[in-house]
Amino acid sequence: GSSGSSSREDSVSAAAAVVQVQQRRHQQGKVTVKYDRKELRKRLVLEEWIVEQLGQLYGCEEEEMPEVEIDIDDLLDAANEEERALKLQETLVDCYKPTEEFIKELLTRIRGMRKLSPPQKKSI
Repeated sequence: GSSGSSSREDSVSAAAAVVQVQQRRHQQGKVTVKYDRKELRKRLVLEEWIVEQLGQLYGCEEEEMPEVEIDIDDLLDAANEEERALKLQETLVDCYKPTEEFIKELLTRIRGMRKLSPPQKKSI
């Protein structure tokens, strides 16, 4: 077997940094569920895309945007595509630009995604 002592030291210092971050975040409450990094990355990319799209739809910067909350987990909870589309249409009801393309694209992008909020009850 090979033993790399330098990589072990790296992981120790990284772990120490993580502990510091956790201590700092401790006041805000702990994250109890460990998420898949890939899922989080996909989610982050998607949310950035959504913000960008909303900026175009509403023709304004992120700071000036009206209170539009698109909850991806809520969309993933919906029974089917139609229900998801309806939820999005309700959310974007005061948008004066056509939202069909955005809705279609968003529904395509969330297909196959998993919810990130911890499940409330196990459904079989």
